[in-house]
Amino acid sequence: MPIDPIFQRVFKKIYGKPCWRVSPGYGSFLTMEFGEPHLDIREPRSPKGSFSPRVKRLLESRLVFIHGQWHLWVYCCNWKVLLERKLIGDGSSKRSMQKAADFLDGQKLIQFSISAKQSRCRFTFDLGGVLETWPYDDDSEQWFFFDDSLSHKVFTLRADAHYSYGPSNSTESKEWKPVQIS
Repeated sequence: MPIDPIFQRVFKKIYGKPCWRVSPGYGSFLTMEFGEPHLDIREPRSPKGSFSPRVKRLLESRLVFIHGQWHLWVYCCNWKVLLERKLIGDGSSKRSMQKAADFLDGQKLIQFSISAKQSRCRFTFDLGGVLETWPYDDDSEQWFFFDDSLSHKVFTLRADAHYSYGPSNSTESKEWKPVQIS
């Protein structure tokens, strides 16, 4: 079934590009990079107010991160990685998450699809890997797709099948639109 054209417009930028630095994160988060790497550098800050010694040390440190031109952050949702319908890993444990991350690392994204009714997404990769995401609540952000290539935008899907697409550095409230099937 054809999906809202914005999804194809956004994801076609990374079709055929290998994902790299696929990593489990906090809780059940999963992140992956696409495109040329670049450094994000956060300069030290002078903390104002009372912070624990650990937080104070972190704020006073320079932090350097390696990101791709595009960054996918699987956030507050259920997810699993499959190969020919066989489970490789999911967000249930650190070990399972690492197996899924290791399996996807280096594979090229070739297709994205979504079932708007269930807000269930499918990311299909060239070597047989499939990442499926689906909500575990009614309103959390399911994933974020950061485009740092030129536009510096973030494309976000919520559990209620609404999306936003706008500047990634903006603190303004986002405009949420329902996913349309065309």
